[in-house]
Amino acid sequence: MTIPAFAVLLAGSGCEEQRNEFAAPPPPKVTVIHPEIRRFEPYRDIVATVEPLETVDIRARISGFLESRDFLPGDRVEPGETLFRLEPDEYEANLAIADADLRSAEASLQLTRQVLAKYRAAFDKGAATEIEILEAEANVEVAAAKVEQAKAQVTRSRLDVTYTTIVSPIAGQIGEDLVSVGNLVGRGEPTLLARITSIDPMNVYFSLPETAYLEYRRRMNEAGRASDRRGDYEFRIVLPDGEVYDQPGVVDFAAPEIDRQTGTVTIRGVVPNPGDLLRPGLFVRARLAEPARERLAVPESAVLFDMAGAYVYAIDGDDVVSRQGVTVGAALNGLQEIEAGLDDTSLVIVDGILRARPGSTVSPDAMSLEQALELIDPAAAAMHESTEPSDGDA
Repeated sequence: MTIPAFAVLLAGSGCEEQRNEFAAPPPPKVTVIHPEIRRFEPYRDIVATVEPLETVDIRARISGFLESRDFLPGDRVEPGETLFRLEPDEYEANLAIADADLRSAEASLQLTRQVLAKYRAAFDKGAATEIEILEAEANVEVAAAKVEQAKAQVTRSRLDVTYTTIVSPIAGQIGEDLVSVGNLVGRGEPTLLARITSIDPMNVYFSLPETAYLEYRRRMNEAGRASDRRGDYEFRIVLPDGEVYDQPGVVDFAAPEIDRQTGTVTIRGVVPNPGDLLRPGLFVRARLAEPARERLAVPESAVLFDMAGAYVYAIDGDDVVSRQGVTVGAALNGLQEIEAGLDDTSLVIVDGILRARPGSTVSPDAMSLEQALELIDPAAAAMHESTEPSDGDA
């Protein structure tokens, strides 16, 4: 039996249409989580400089030849410790002369008082005039003034003798000697001999941008802490090699006004320096902590940014993707603080973000925040499992 040709063609055409029938791909797989509450202890690192609490220039108060130097450059010195000596002979001689002048003035005073007493006795007998009494009283006043003048000269001469021994006024580290022994110093003006800087504790100066200052005050107010009270706020120092200094500092001064040229507020802190590690002029980072708080958190990589601000991709009950704007706070060891825009019932895409498009349907795989961190960044997950205190970044 012969099959008509048109029937064969029809049969072939039907098979071809069945083979080319379009089948929609399955929804892309993504990983989703519910935001969870986590504790954030953020901080802000600010470039800072180390300066001494005190710097004293050691100068010769009197003129004379430098007789000795009683320290080695770089030594630790204590208050009252002898540093230099000037030749004292001239000043000791001046003191002896002043002492002699004082004794002479006291003898003259005693004599004028005796003369006055004699004149008064003679006046009572009519043997002296009133003018003589007045002259005798004036002589007593002049002699008494000369005694006071001589005492002042003795005091001054004694000070000059003490100035021949130059001592340290503070505890600290002394630099190199700027004048060699044997030179004449103090002639015309006080000669700079050396410089002492205190080394324990040290000051740390840094400038807080005005936006950061406002944020910092806002955080402090939220935590119920007065942000201008001295001694309440500890900070840490990060050394140039990245190591965190083991001695905490305390903020003890904040400038009362914002610098109009730089838009910053000058902050000063005090840091112990028992090991002499910190040196004046050292550039460090001041790590200023904000109050700890508990907020919703998602993996940091789940938060995206564009011209409109921060956002995440979330899914609804029908697994449809939507763009959700969020307000973010601090980032901490792979976690991003969420201040607004999400709640603990939201489902946020944390992995497979590139496969998600707003309005499209996805196939979600839900897991916990810790599991998501392990999937995305095992190192960050290990930090959160550690029992040591963690650091953050505002």
